[in-house]
Amino acid sequence: MRSQAALDGRSMEAYSGAVLGGTSKINGMLYMRGLPAEYDRWEAEGGVKGWGWDAMQKCFLKSEKADVEVEGVHSTKGLWKTRTHADFYFRASAEVLEAAKELGLPYIPDINSPSHPPFGCARLDVTIDENAHRHSTDRAFLPKKLALERMRAGQLHICTGTIVERLVTERTAEGELVVTGVVVGPTVEGKHRSKPRTIRVRKEVVLSAGPFGSPQILMLSGIGPAEHLKELGITIMKDLPAVGSNLQDHFGVTVEYNVRMWDSLHSLQKWPWRILIELVRYLIWGTGLMLLPIMQVAIFTHSKVLDDRGLPIKTERAFEEKLPDIEIMPMTCQSGDYAVGRLPKPSVNFSLISTLLAPQSRGTVRLSSPDPRSPLVIDPAYLSNPADIAPLRASLKLSLRLRDRMRARGYMIQDALVPKSENDEDLDAWIRVYNRTTYHYSSTCRMGRLDDEKWDGGAVVDEQLKVYGVRRLRVADSSVFPWIPRTHTQVPAVAVAERCAEMILSQES
Repeated sequence: MRSQAALDGRSMEAYSGAVLGGTSKINGMLYMRGLPAEYDRWEAEGGVKGWGWDAMQKCFLKSEKADVEVEGVHSTKGLWKTRTHADFYFRASAEVLEAAKELGLPYIPDINSPSHPPFGCARLDVTIDENAHRHSTDRAFLPKKLALERMRAGQLHICTGTIVERLVTERTAEGELVVTGVVVGPTVEGKHRSKPRTIRVRKEVVLSAGPFGSPQILMLSGIGPAEHLKELGITIMKDLPAVGSNLQDHFGVTVEYNVRMWDSLHSLQKWPWRILIELVRYLIWGTGLMLLPIMQVAIFTHSKVLDDRGLPIKTERAFEEKLPDIEIMPMTCQSGDYAVGRLPKPSVNFSLISTLLAPQSRGTVRLSSPDPRSPLVIDPAYLSNPADIAPLRASLKLSLRLRDRMRARGYMIQDALVPKSENDEDLDAWIRVYNRTTYHYSSTCRMGRLDDEKWDGGAVVDEQLKVYGVRRLRVADSSVFPWIPRTHTQVPAVAVAERCAEMILSQES
């Protein structure tokens, strides 16, 4: 990523899953849909008909294969396996949940129920199967047996070790731009003496290369911001300024502590004998820490319902906001992004990440050259909008109150890295130094109205996920989110894929 001006010139690393199953192969496996109000806003305010809660809920239920069916909430008829861990692996997770409840945040029995309150604390569902294995999207929707069947029938061809170099487009007699081919080549140029090949398009192309890859392919194909393409000498086929613009992420700020080593994931590093014990538990009984999702608890609230000390306001006054704007992620490990920063890595084993769910800052994804193998220029522009600071201050204060309550309950938790004080100046300085990405990138090919002046360039795709001004081309991944949803992004991304499949099948019928 580019150095961030608002973070004292600091840079971060961005990751994506370049593998079958994409980032579902490497993420935290959390299964969180978000609230109905989010998707209803997409439809009403974003101007994308057919993307409200009713339509999205059908997609959520269609894909899910939960361990327990709950009518209208969880389905057991889908392909993507989910489950809820009944027990906490570490006491620290249980303690922070109890602390949140004692501070006045209601307990949410099911984070994916459409009727749950927008603010509260909950244990989380994960995409893990009955054998305690990660259930990534390739295992769910394209298992090996199905893939082989479709390949033998001539209905599927998978190219691994391959990148899309660009799309081939042509003009019709009427002047319309049409995608007619896809140029693919080896991931490493010249490897195995492979040469680029052009695959002809009979029906249409669906880009699902993610919030970095999808805008990259469009721009390499001459579809994107005209001035940027011109600078790189790429022939402009379609001027679409929103391509690669409006990048959003859930920016995070950490506070870090030390708890009993037994209550932390770092115990596996410190005590090799514990790894052996957990390996035996996993191999014989299918239990233990080897099944551990990185996070078991989440806390959601809105900064406007917290007082000056970060405590939930105990009044019954009406509050119009139906969605949270901050989340606290308790992690039973060190979670600061020190690897590429200028700070020494501290000795800590428990942390709370204050996460900005409704960022006003927007960044960009741009090409560094016309070479498809060149690194991208990614600029999330964190904190470029000053409105993002106040919710983070409130969240930091709430995280400190959670620590206080855990101590009051008799739990041993010692400060490792916390702000010097709770005045605005010290909190703001902390926010600009002890921060990180949460890898929830979105909206670089956003869906919406082409003339929407609230967003840079308006939009890239319409409500049918079709790229404006280009026939036979859709995008279906988190890059099309009208704006970043106030939840973890894995499940909404899969719902976009389900909606895209529905649209294609409906069109063909």
